[in-house]
Amino acid sequence: MPNRKNIDEVYLYSAWFYLGRSLVLKAKSDCSVEVLEVGEINTGDAADFVNAKVKINGKTYHGDVEIHVKASDWKRHKHHLDERYNTVILHVVFDDDTNDGFVQTVSGRKVLTVKIDSDSDVLKNVPIRKDDKIKCYELNKIVPAEEKLKWIKKLGLTRLFFKARSLSERLIEIIDKNFFLISEPPENYLPTYQSYSFYQLSHRFVWDQLLYEKIMEGLGYSRNKIPFQKLSRNLTLKFISEHSFAHSYEKQLLKIQAILFGVSGLLEYYMKKRLDHETKLFLEEMHREWTGLRRSYRGEVMHYSEWNFSSVRPANSPVFKLAGASVLIWRLIHEDFYAKVSDIVLSNANLTEKIQYLVDLLRVKSEGYWKNHYTFGLGRNIKTGYTVGISKSREIIVNAILPIMLVFSRIFKRKEIEKRIIDIYKNFPNLSTNWITTKLENELFGGRVKISTSGLTHQGGVQLYKFYCSNSLCNACAIGNKLFL
Repeated sequence: MPNRKNIDEVYLYSAWFYLGRSLVLKAKSDCSVEVLEVGEINTGDAADFVNAKVKINGKTYHGDVEIHVKASDWKRHKHHLDERYNTVILHVVFDDDTNDGFVQTVSGRKVLTVKIDSDSDVLKNVPIRKDDKIKCYELNKIVPAEEKLKWIKKLGLTRLFFKARSLSERLIEIIDKNFFLISEPPENYLPTYQSYSFYQLSHRFVWDQLLYEKIMEGLGYSRNKIPFQKLSRNLTLKFISEHSFAHSYEKQLLKIQAILFGVSGLLEYYMKKRLDHETKLFLEEMHREWTGLRRSYRGEVMHYSEWNFSSVRPANSPVFKLAGASVLIWRLIHEDFYAKVSDIVLSNANLTEKIQYLVDLLRVKSEGYWKNHYTFGLGRNIKTGYTVGISKSREIIVNAILPIMLVFSRIFKRKEIEKRIIDIYKNFPNLSTNWITTKLENELFGGRVKISTSGLTHQGGVQLYKFYCSNSLCNACAIGNKLFL
């Protein structure tokens, strides 16, 4: 069982899907529950699993199953106002914080909440640490490489669908938080796609904000993912757009950088340091812009200490990546980004060309001060090249562009876009290796197969390790299931 802090919905999905019939389920209402069929993973919207079959107090029910870490997430995600959850027959959670052990659908029907017993024998496997060998290391040679790859590819596609589901929930949160500041929701308002007007769902700001958040998250890498995410949620794209007007591109970019470095807390920190003359002039210019805008910004200003600089390569420095973010933000504000992506996806170009066109949308060549600086000061003879390069652009395409466009295609029922998005994802070229893919290449394939040569197997490998290997869910894994019976 992983540390309680590391329990998330995807871990619970895996536990339910592969171990559901063996789990010990407890209900506050003292109902007896028997899982007959766990159902199928729902790759669309609404409940997590469909076509499940459970027996409650001796009576058999057919329908959907929804999974949460906390039972209160049912309301937090507004499922009690969403008619798509009317067919849920069981609510499975890790922590039941309800009063009576039930949640309610919009139709008024009560749904039993059951808690997964953390003392269940099937969940007692000890999670492995980063430096430990995966548990099947000594045994997995007997499983053919083709079978392993088939499983990894399936998990790669599952990872795309999980990301799309998470993004669709965030999309609704963005609409609720920002859109109804302008106009009150109608009396019969329900937070489902069907209940939003076409204008609300197609409002450019909503989609740009979602993409902006995911781009920022990607630019943070693993070390600064959280502060980049916090910055993008505190500092909305709308605020940047409204406060970066100027008559030239250079001035607009300066304002955007002043806002980013101002809200991040990095501008204030570096203003206090003794730096070279060129850097001091640049900082003072941004500081003047930020001082004029500061009173208009009512959100939280971050502190320098929230950013991680240790063990970070110069090219991945949060300062340098914020410089790259400023150009991508400018493009989001001044160019119809989604129209360009749709045109590329639906074009007659081959897959290689489409991926290159998408990379070109995100790649950012260093300009101005950043041509020879990775951070404030320390310039000299450095040539930085690109603030956002090819490998990072590819990662953003896989982790942000494609999942968001999948959500877009499903909401607006653009089947052709959905089909082509999945086709691009399945055939995406190599992504940068990381310690997880290297570990699996060595310990699962004995160094004979490189899973990073394909975006699909790269993502599938990450999914396999994060939600099976690291949590010792060997019996839930298609590979481990053949070895540990």
